Amino acid sequence: MTDAATVARDQPLIAIDVVPVSFTTADGLRVATARRAHDPFAGLEALPGVLLDAAERLEDGARRALRTKTGIDAAAVRHLAQVGAFDGPSRDPRDTAISIAFLAVVDPGVDAPPAVWRRPDQGDPRLPFDHDAIVRTAVDQVRTRLWRDVPLTRALLGEVFPTSAAAQLHAALHGSAPDAGNLNRSLRTNPALVRATAPATTGTRGGRPPATWTWAD
Repeated sequence: MTDAATVARDQPLIAIDVVPVSFTTADGLRVATARRAHDPFAGLEALPGVLLDAAERLEDGARRALRTKTGIDAAAVRHLAQVGAFDGPSRDPRDTAISIAFLAVVDPGVDAPPAVWRRPDQGDPRLPFDHDAIVRTAVDQVRTRLWRDVPLTRALLGEVFPTSAAAQLHAALHGSAPDAGNLNRSLRTNPALVRATAPATTGTRGGRPPATWTWAD
């Protein structure tokens, strides 16, 4: 009987891939990629990713991938959460690798020139490895967790936001505008939100100022 401890085993590599996202009413929901400097797929845009160091925690690897591949530092990351694990013998041409994927909500005002931002529904260019599948999974998680996951939703909408921003984020995720009555009702009854009144504007138009919302402590 062979001692299992003496049998050499090929362990898969552990990769960390990050889906950076941001949202503004001007640009909508966007995902960032960066051009790869080395093979495989040198010159192509891909999600920021690194191989996990031996003594490195997963979240630290995700922050390192953002910093070294896109120039997005930790101060610009509003929210970081795991998306899931992605495996398969053909996902990386170099070796068998398991990717632990993260979603990072990034401050939309960050200045990080290596990052290329585009809407997730813009399918060009197709991403190498299985990064298209990772992006789809991350966006789907945002879609299903919106409002139920308060830290995620707060990171996307910011500390203060108008009802119109919530409507635009819904449309970006679902492909259609929400029913206005249902949206207003859900905002009014959400215990995580506090309604604030925007300052009155000057001019000839009357009526109420637009409703804005902030987060309850």
